Amino acid sequence: MIFSLLKYLGGYLEVSLKGYAPERFLNLCSSHNILIWDMYKGTDDYHFKISLRAFWQIRPFVRKTKTKVRILHRYGLPFWLYRYRQRKLYFAGIALACMLLWIMSQFIWNIELIGNSKVTKDTLMKFLTESGCDYGSAKRTIDCEALEAKIREHFDEVIWTSVQIQGTKLTVFVKESLLPVHAGTQTQENYTASDLIAPSDGVVASIITRSGTPCVQAGDTVETGDILVSGRIDLHDDNGEISAYHYCNADADIYLTMVAPYQDEIKISYERKAFTGTIAKRYSLVFFSKIVGPFRKEPVFDSFDFTTEYRQWRLYQDFFLPVILRVDTYREYTLVPEIYSETELKSMAEEHLQIYLEQIKQKDVQILEKNVIMDMYENKLVVSGSILIQEKISTRQQTEELEFTQESEGLDTDEFE
Repeated sequence: MIFSLLKYLGGYLEVSLKGYAPERFLNLCSSHNILIWDMYKGTDDYHFKISLRAFWQIRPFVRKTKTKVRILHRYGLPFWLYRYRQRKLYFAGIALACMLLWIMSQFIWNIELIGNSKVTKDTLMKFLTESGCDYGSAKRTIDCEALEAKIREHFDEVIWTSVQIQGTKLTVFVKESLLPVHAGTQTQENYTASDLIAPSDGVVASIITRSGTPCVQAGDTVETGDILVSGRIDLHDDNGEISAYHYCNADADIYLTMVAPYQDEIKISYERKAFTGTIAKRYSLVFFSKIVGPFRKEPVFDSFDFTTEYRQWRLYQDFFLPVILRVDTYREYTLVPEIYSETELKSMAEEHLQIYLEQIKQKDVQILEKNVIMDMYENKLVVSGSILIQEKISTRQQTEELEFTQESEGLDTDEFE
């Protein structure tokens, strides 16, 4: 590859050699370290390639060996420049293109996210946009270390991140915590004092209290909204009477056993997509985030599947350009009525149940028992039942703060003398 580039930049010739002693000529080239390549013997001559610089060095060898060298073809940059020496606008265009490429290399034209699953791509891209790291942002304005710190601070799920800029591409590597983060669960930092409450009806499986006043014990049946651990602690005097209240954020490990109802219905009949094989494509360009086109009208199909593919142009691996080819693909289909077999229905129902159970497990919920039955009706399969689960309670509410008043207040102290 490098040798080919050097040959092109310096220029080279394809020549034919004939005469009295061509073999002696080749020996002289070899002894003087003159490189020739792609040599082959013709009917009465030799053909080979030689660099432009070496061509001028072989003139004494030609006279000494009484041979003749004839140029057949010219290759390389020097000959190309000489051929187009009068086209000044052409070279000005090349210089302008090089300048534009240099200017575009100072901006970000592609953003890749790697390792994120809990934090969605749209959420992370929105955060990057708000942080000034959007499509078309200047590379000099992006502080990779500061951006890494902001991502870790903003997203609780992210425990490690790395931001790299290569060419015109910004790559964000993310590593998320394996521990679940429950969205919408209010933490104790949101309150001055809080209670732990039951999110639904159930039975207390176990309770270990670290702070606060426990209101239930293992084996108690509770209803939705019942206080399990209160954030109010009663302080007693020497006589065992309440003398004051202390408020805190209740802290305890509480596991509640609950029954989650399950219901699923699958219709026996359905319509299957039968693709006709007719495919139409529509092209458009996205240039600096502006859509140019489309260059073809939308095909007229009664029913079709629609997909969009984006192909961003780039000079090499990480040098992306702000030009994207958008390809809209339309695949025509017709709807054909079909009926599921009993085996297919049961398989689909089992698959739906497994997906539901996996979603429960992802919320750090333990599945103790599942009781579901399948009933086949004339036009559908109905799956119903319940799932016994055990969940750690983290639902909170603000503790109601009471104003303490002594019962003895207002009595005449002389009565006790």
